[in-house]
Amino acid sequence: MALALVAASSAFSAAATPARADIVYAVGKSSGDLIRYDTADPAGTRTVLASGTLNAPSALAIGPDRNLYIGTAGDGSTVAPSIVRYNTRSGTFTTVHTFSAFDIRPGSMAFQGSILLVGRDPDTFDTGPVVRLTNVTGGTVDASSYTSGGSLASSPGLAIAADGRLYVSEQTLNGVTSQSTGPVKRFDSAGSFLDEFIADGASGLAGPAGMVISGQELYTASFMNGNVLRTSLASGTTATFASTGVPFGARTLALLADGSLLVGSGTSDLIHRFGSDGTLADTFSSGIGVIGGRATLMPNGTVECPNEANASSIVNGLDADGDDYCSSASGGTDCDDGANDVYPGAPELCSNVGGNNDCDIEGQADDQTPFVLHRDADGDGYGDVNVF
Repeated sequence: MALALVAASSAFSAAATPARADIVYAVGKSSGDLIRYDTADPAGTRTVLASGTLNAPSALAIGPDRNLYIGTAGDGSTVAPSIVRYNTRSGTFTTVHTFSAFDIRPGSMAFQGSILLVGRDPDTFDTGPVVRLTNVTGGTVDASSYTSGGSLASSPGLAIAADGRLYVSEQTLNGVTSQSTGPVKRFDSAGSFLDEFIADGASGLAGPAGMVISGQELYTASFMNGNVLRTSLASGTTATFASTGVPFGARTLALLADGSLLVGSGTSDLIHRFGSDGTLADTFSSGIGVIGGRATLMPNGTVECPNEANASSIVNGLDADGDDYCSSASGGTDCDDGANDVYPGAPELCSNVGGNNDCDIEGQADDQTPFVLHRDADGDGYGDVNVF
């Protein structure tokens, strides 16, 4: 299906302009490409990390290890669907799990702590419960059904709230008419069906797709009309937040640190950025074909880490010293975010006088005795008392 491209707006409101840059990853579902760019200068920083090597990539998620996890749909016959890890530090790819029975084709992904939840791709007419994968960041991966009750068709959107509840875009694609329909369903933190949170057709919902949660608000892409809906998790009130202006213009969503929202097209390579007020800030032609999925990684010390108050959810925390542990003040477990040799489980260093390398009891220094080193220039095992 052909789709007219949306021109970028030349107007930039203060609310829509990012306070700082985030790193964005995006995959092309048809091209098999993976790219990365900086939101401060998308065109100037666009970097191709993989060109045509991924087989129908359809979902992305940043793991608690800060690596990128990619769901691929395979080719339906010889190449099985899989979950691939891209190491954001080394730039290497590793297949962590293969759906060898071709029974699950990833359409969305979300981390629940260290557990990866996988939704199903409507383009391949894959239906059934959301899948739960354990040990994807390391160890032997185990796959099982996560949701129960409230039978699901395809699930191209997953979002986990701070209370652990799972929101699922249930989408049914009619292969004859190409019409997508369906509601947004809600499940408790154990995967049991709770209710139909947004009914099919309610408040302009037409084929729910990608989802993100910001605070107490759920954002849902409405595929058929190209809109993005915003729903209060507290009241359930839903209204149109933003619009791409064209059918099929909204499929995948990603949230930026400043509250801006990225919206990927369902039929082109366009990625729109909307400010926190719903105003279109800019449109980036990614050059990778139809957007299969996007994820964002917040640099400058901001990373994703487990929520200390609720292990089943993820929060954005501050890692100013780059040791991959979020500071205690931002919900993490690093008792000293100004020293990269101080974090939970770190080896104790005698040179850290009065310090607490392993954060065993936050704020309590380890009992250490200072010592002085003397140079042993002649190698006799005794230091020169006059040379330090």
